Amino acid sequence: MCSAFWADNDETLQREGLVHIVTAGSGYLCIDGETSPRPVGTGDIVFFPRGLGHVLSHDGKYGESLQPDIRQNGTFMVKQCGNGLDMSLFCARFRYDTHADLMNGLPETVFLNIAHPSLQYVVSMLQLESEKPLTGTVSVVNALPSVLLVLILRAYLEQDKDVELSGVLKGWQDKRLGHLIQKVIDKPEDEWNIDKMVAAANMSRAQLMRRFKSQVGLSPHAFVNHIRLQKGALLLKKTPDSVLEVALSVGFQSETHFGKAFKRQYHVSPGQYRKEGGQK
Repeated sequence: MCSAFWADNDETLQREGLVHIVTAGSGYLCIDGETSPRPVGTGDIVFFPRGLGHVLSHDGKYGESLQPDIRQNGTFMVKQCGNGLDMSLFCARFRYDTHADLMNGLPETVFLNIAHPSLQYVVSMLQLESEKPLTGTVSVVNALPSVLLVLILRAYLEQDKDVELSGVLKGWQDKRLGHLIQKVIDKPEDEWNIDKMVAAANMSRAQLMRRFKSQVGLSPHAFVNHIRLQKGALLLKKTPDSVLEVALSVGFQSETHFGKAFKRQYHVSPGQYRKEGGQK
């Protein structure tokens, strides 16, 4: 809730996506590098894939940023600047690895509107859970941000059909490759040999190789390994599984093979990556 101004310039946000959803009222958004504030109002959604510094204000003016009053309201943390009468927002953060291709393929700022039906539904769910916490609210709230992120990506790609995409995001939107890429992302541990990928994409081997190179910038085999390593990095951060267990669970045949491939992509060994908390 904002009736003053609030800045978000935390350098640690470089590996976090941040979304603001204006649920009531109106105000202004001042973004680093821009000279004029942007008006925002009920239904507007602003997504910062890489946590670009910005200021939210009720009147477009700002000076020294205010520290919001913070209180816990059930599952939600409520931050309030001023009397909170001018603008109300839902905000969420998405933490990710620096090698997260979908995030890296997005612009610094994505502007959407809640008029998109699927986004409207998720935001309505968040509002309902915040107003009337019920049994299972924690589980619902924990699950919805992931859904929200996917829907934001979909809405952005539908809204800006002519935007210049790159990497996995470009391949994900390709009519011939999108289905296959989603399958690999969902289950990278499967045995993704070239014959299986050709069948899934319904194209010849030569066509598959050319299309992956032109759309994703990688060969099919390199793409599968890339996604496996990303999942492996996540498991190293989030689970107590041994390096061998992680390697096998993401589709590598040995710890040695996984370790060498991991070091090429992340420039540290799996053990060192885990020790440093995945800060690579």
